[in-house]
Formats: sequence, structure tokens, C-alpha cells
Amino acid sequence: MYVDLSIPISRRAPGVEFEQWLHRDGIRQLSRRIRALPGDSRRDRYVNYWRWLTGARRLRERDLPGGCFLSNEFYRMSVHQGTHVDAPFHYGPECAGEPAKKVMDLPLEWFSGPGVVLDVRGCGGRVTPTGVKEALDGAGSRVEPGTVVLFRTDSDLRVGTPAYYTESTAVTPEAVDHLLDLGVKVLGTDCWSFDGPARAMVESFYETRDPGALWPTHLHGREREFIQIEGLAGLRGLPRRGPFTFMAFPIALADAGAAWCRAVAHVQEPR
Repeated sequence: MYVDLSIPISRRAPGVEFEQWLHRDGIRQLSRRIRALPGDSRRDRYVNYWRWLTGARRLRERDLPGGCFLSNEFYRMSVHQGTHVDAPFHYGPECAGEPAKKVMDLPLEWFSGPGVVLDVRGCGGRVTPTGVKEALDGAGSRVEPGTVVLFRTDSDLRVGTPAYYTESTAVTPEAVDHLLDLGVKVLGTDCWSFDGPARAMVESFYETRDPGALWPTHLHGREREFIQIEGLAGLRGLPRRGPFTFMAFPIALADAGAAWCRAVAHVQEPR
């Protein structure tokens, strides 16, 4: 069976602008747009626009079955909205001295492979290498090159509330390094970010003036190459022990440092 691990993007979410043409609206919108169609020459555009102005090239409800055309939706939002993939370019212009990969540079095979869920709900809001080892031992799981490691905190249960952003769990750079040393390239979390609450980081910086307090795991991606998938959901629905295949292909956005994705797990059903 397939398990959906993604958060739907709400039209009412902060930072999202949404417009919808319903089926009745579609006739009016189409009538405007047939003034100029793909492939029209300059002459075609001039003639068709004049015909539209005079009413000879307009559509009305009676011209379509049921008086309806097609619906259409428009979203304007950050590529970090909802469940999304962070490419190394998001962390900085370079990674380990080389130009950092953008979304379209990432090998697709990285985003499909054996998955492991690490239950870090008891880590106190900060995942360390010790916490990773304990979670691996608790799950009885092996991690090897190609494995996708997912951190379960159940933060997704707070989606839609301020607590989703203020009570998230940070995965430390040292914990990331431990997994990278095992050959892992792709990591995922059901929190909004790998770096924990933004307010806590900012307040820590102003108290200490230590630049390392600000988004340390993201900025660690300038030193070592790895992929973060943030905003996952439903990791508690995956087997704690036992194999599953994880898939989360980023949308093909040119020149982007991140992209939305549909994260899914394929779990073998008991026979």
C-alpha cells in the first residue's frame, strides 16, 4: 500500500495567495484569451483582437455544454511552502568549494530508496549523534548508501497552530554528519525546519552574538552535500520495523534552490 507523507498546501495558509476560476468563470476568461492563441502571427493577433472588440469572436454560456468551461487555480507562494525538498543551493552558493546544486541538478535516484524512520520524540527538541544511534538501535534498522532517513517528531500534528513553528525539533549538524558518514544523502523531518524554532535561534544569537546560532544545519550544507525534505507528515503511520520504499520527487523548477514534492511511502502489506 501507499502512505501519503505530505502536507496539503492550504489556500488560506500564511504566505499563500490563491485565485480560482470556477467553471462559470472559465467561459469569461477563455473569451478574453482567445484574442491571441499560441502560434498566432502578429496579423492573426491584430485581426482576432479586432473581431473580439466587435463581438464576433467572443464566447457565451450558450456556446459550451452546460454553460461551463474548465476550472483553473493559481497559487503564489514560496518554494518552501508545505512539503518540500531543499537543494544545496538553498544553503549557499557553494558546497565544499564547488557550485551548489539546484533542484534540477539533483539525481532523481536520490529520491527513491529504502526508508528508515527514527523516532526522536524523546530527544528534548535537539537530535544529536547519540540520539541518532539510539533511535537506530531502537528501530533495529541498518543505514547504508541510498537509504532515506526520516525523523519522526509528530510535529505535523500541530500544523495550523503557532506551536508548529515554536515547538519544532532541531537536527544538529553533528547528527547529520553521522548519517552522511554512513552514506546517506537525503534526510527528512516532519517539522517545518531541520533547525528548530526560528525564534529560539534568533534570541540565542542576540544573547551570544554567535553566528553559529543561526540556521546551523542549513548552513552546514555549505560544507557537506545533503538534501533536506521538510514538512513531512504521518511518519507514525510507517512501520517501526520492517522495510518500506520512500519516494519524493521534487517538482522540476529551473533555477530554484527548493521545490515542492509529494512524499509517499510504499509499504509491503502483510500476506
